[in-house]
Amino acid sequence: MGAAARAVSWPVRCAPTALEPLRRDLGRWLAAAGWPADEAADLVLAVSEAVSNAVEHGCARVCEGIRVDARLTTAHASCHVDCTVHDCGRWDGVATSAAPRGHGMRLIRALTRELRVEHGDAGTTLHLASYDRPRRTPP
Repeated sequence: MGAAARAVSWPVRCAPTALEPLRRDLGRWLAAAGWPADEAADLVLAVSEAVSNAVEHGCARVCEGIRVDARLTTAHASCHVDCTVHDCGRWDGVATSAAPRGHGMRLIRALTRELRVEHGDAGTTLHLASYDRPRRTPP
């Protein structure tokens, strides 16, 4: 893996215009970590969709915005990236409108190895884990 920081955190404004800079920054961090471009694109899309959902559903209350954390985790022969998206809202990942729409959670699940949603008084946190990939550096 490259020389990227093993963990990073980004504050994200509750605005759709905040998505592009986040996608760019996460993509650069993954590239610096040596993550393959096609796998990085999947993870960036999944995180972007999670943040988009947070902007739409999780920022209904006045809050300080959204926080995205990413961590590169290495184990014996593999590594993966864990990302969290935290907002101050209380949503369950299910669209509230009656119209059929929104495939974001399904998309996130398809692009990641794991998706877990936690709800609490402080807000909603989505935990995403990339698919494992072989580790390229010795322990």
